[in-house]
Amino acid sequence: MTNRKNSFVLGLLLLCAVAGFAQSNGSQLVRITFGTSLKLRANSDNSSTFQWIKDGEAIVNATQQTYEVTTSGSYTVITFNTVGCESEISDPVVVIVDGPTALVADVMIKKTSDARATSLNELFEYSLRVTNNGPDNATKISVTDVLPSAVTFDQLITPNIGKADYSSSTKTVLWQIDKMTNGQSAELRIKVKAIDPGNVKNTATVTSAETDPVPDNNSSEDNKQLIGIIIPNVFTPNDDGKNDFFVVPGIDKYENEVTIINRWGGTVYYSKAYKNDWKGEGLNEGTYYYVIKVKPAGGKWEVHNGYVTLLR
Repeated sequence: MTNRKNSFVLGLLLLCAVAGFAQSNGSQLVRITFGTSLKLRANSDNSSTFQWIKDGEAIVNATQQTYEVTTSGSYTVITFNTVGCESEISDPVVVIVDGPTALVADVMIKKTSDARATSLNELFEYSLRVTNNGPDNATKISVTDVLPSAVTFDQLITPNIGKADYSSSTKTVLWQIDKMTNGQSAELRIKVKAIDPGNVKNTATVTSAETDPVPDNNSSEDNKQLIGIIIPNVFTPNDDGKNDFFVVPGIDKYENEVTIINRWGGTVYYSKAYKNDWKGEGLNEGTYYYVIKVKPAGGKWEVHNGYVTLLR
């Protein structure tokens, strides 16, 4: 903070009746801001020495005509003129130092994940979006995200501002930003792999050095359903007893529908409550498109799309 010095004339009433030596301005109250200073001056032309006093106690080494005040208190001064006469104590100047004004920055975070259905061993992304809603700039912003046990870390997508790191020992993402102006936003994406099925909850938090008037938006939770199925990308129905069927492990745990489509958009296979028993009967080798719908108990339909190659 810039140090600003104010000037103030302190009048004195002296005992000695010496011309130009006696003057009084009366007691006064002055307010200054924390981090600034106020210069007091004993206005007495014929004085040779001075003693400044704070709250009734002499201030050590404060013997000049001026004294710079930085703390609250009641300040007075006595002086001595060239013939040794001592003044009466001056009228007080009461100084009040107002505390520093706290800076306010409403930093908020929003955590989301890919909207698409995700099955086991698939990669997906979490997105962390931080916004400074002001009114002041935010500094020393810190975002923390401990990844859930149902996923493994793959990589961080470099954020547009700040620096992000991942600790494998704690599964923690730490994203630090030096400064965000009022209204500025920043985003970090985290790529992970699904390893355990179920409804996965994950919370990220944000803090800054300023006072935050809305702490409720300093954390954000994402809920994502990871489906406990693994969809293969190839099967070989050649009756060798190995990989002869299009097997989707875990699909029997869910209400499901499986549709297989050829390259021209025609449906070549459909099953409701699929039992891992399709082996591509009557089809040529090639790549086919699948649409697999699964419905967790009490949940919504999750749709998985992709390609599978049939090799004989």
